[in-house]
Amino acid sequence: MYNLEAISNLDCMPLVTEDTLCRVWPKEYGEVEDKADEFENTSTDQDQLAVIRLQKYQSLTSTEEVIAWSKNEAVSEAGVDLSGLPLDSQQLLTVLKDLNPFKRLDVSGNQQVDKDVFLRILDAHKRSHSPLQWINITGCSISKDDLKELLFNHRKLFYFIGRIIHPAFLTGDPRNEFPNALRFTVILRRLPNEVSSISLPFFGIDHLIQNLTDVVEFCNDPYPTTHFVEPYSGNLATIFASGRNKDEHWLDRDVETIPRRSFDLLKGGGYDIVVHNFPQPDEPSKYAILPPQVEGQQRKIMDISTFLKHMEEEGSPPTDPDAAKNLVDRINSSYKLMLNLNASMFEMTRAAVKDRTPRSFF
Repeated sequence: MYNLEAISNLDCMPLVTEDTLCRVWPKEYGEVEDKADEFENTSTDQDQLAVIRLQKYQSLTSTEEVIAWSKNEAVSEAGVDLSGLPLDSQQLLTVLKDLNPFKRLDVSGNQQVDKDVFLRILDAHKRSHSPLQWINITGCSISKDDLKELLFNHRKLFYFIGRIIHPAFLTGDPRNEFPNALRFTVILRRLPNEVSSISLPFFGIDHLIQNLTDVVEFCNDPYPTTHFVEPYSGNLATIFASGRNKDEHWLDRDVETIPRRSFDLLKGGGYDIVVHNFPQPDEPSKYAILPPQVEGQQRKIMDISTFLKHMEEEGSPPTDPDAAKNLVDRINSSYKLMLNLNASMFEMTRAAVKDRTPRSFF
């Protein structure tokens, strides 16, 4: 019973609801009023609204009517919701073009949204300097191979996207599936031969700043036993899988990406952020940030301030100044910059590479 409660509250996220516990073990958890009818009615109401919405759309007879109705129907304070509406590509892009800047977009379930339409949406938001915090493209005509191609050929466009909801990012594919991925590596302080490493297929700068702020707090916890003894890959994946805005609480975060543990060495395919946690409490940990490899050039170590400036020069949208300053101050107060890269420091033992295979942590 206690194990079940511990699992249920893992990471403060209730995997089993209180009502479920009461129904299965009424003596231990007490009886609960039956709310099945209420839940059923809520679900039914939502289904009926979706049907009514689709029927109204199908009753429209001209492109002009479709566009005008979609603009009025889709826009709310929460964002733009075009889910389930079979707008063709031209109608969709016309609707989005004429709207005021928005942060969230749902086009799920629309088979007309393919790789080319998605690319045009990304490009439009880059040119408008209005980053998307969240976009849902599940059920669209966009495959994992399409996303890999877009990430390889148009990496900078993804700097303007905070979170993408798509099955390809929920499978934990290894780093070599997305060669321009960002990898975060921690060399553990208690186990010098152990390396925790996870990779992200893409990143928006504000989202990355929030993730790094969370992980710096985690790695620098003076009482690690209150959370985790060490920042192992599974724990790092929990942080980097989460997306939240700066004014949102940790418990209100979204999970939209499953990072993957990477066992390859520093090959230079994307950005690398490396942290070496030292066992001595009086000796600061060290870190290094390396840009993608440029053929014929040596990768140069950057500090956090230089990295943020470099990202803006690469075309990334401006960062939130308060969040960026907070991250820079935290890193500068707790870490020293590595002056050089000792390759042997990052190489894992042959046994570690041989005995383990990349896997997801969810």
